[in-house]
Amino acid sequence: MPAKKSIEARAREALAFAREAAKAQRWIDFDNALFGVGGKLTELFPNAAERTAYIKTAESKEVLQLLSAAMDRENAKTGHVAEELASANGTLTVRVPRAVHAALLAEAKVEGVSLNQLCLSKLVFQLRGAVQVA
Repeated sequence: MPAKKSIEARAREALAFAREAAKAQRWIDFDNALFGVGGKLTELFPNAAERTAYIKTAESKEVLQLLSAAMDRENAKTGHVAEELASANGTLTVRVPRAVHAALLAEAKVEGVSLNQLCLSKLVFQLRGAVQVA
């Protein structure tokens, strides 16, 4: 079995993937290809320790900037941002597959937090760098 690549090598691979994905996809498809179930980052960084190390890399920051730019481009075309910001009330309902719900519940239990706290921290992490979170 070949030796596992370093965090840095995998971070460079993630960035190369993100650069290509950002060219051809809507931002939501780009996001899912990276962060979704079976996404490239899950493949490259399969455990929490590796993901934590990846988050500290320059490549991680550039990937988030690519995602933010893709979101900005799409939102500028559609004009949805201003309308949606005006209606923001702090409540969000999201339907997810049962398997995702179960996985989130299990992770929340392991982390010792509520499902709401876990989801909020995951969302804030994704938004960090894309928008200023109050």
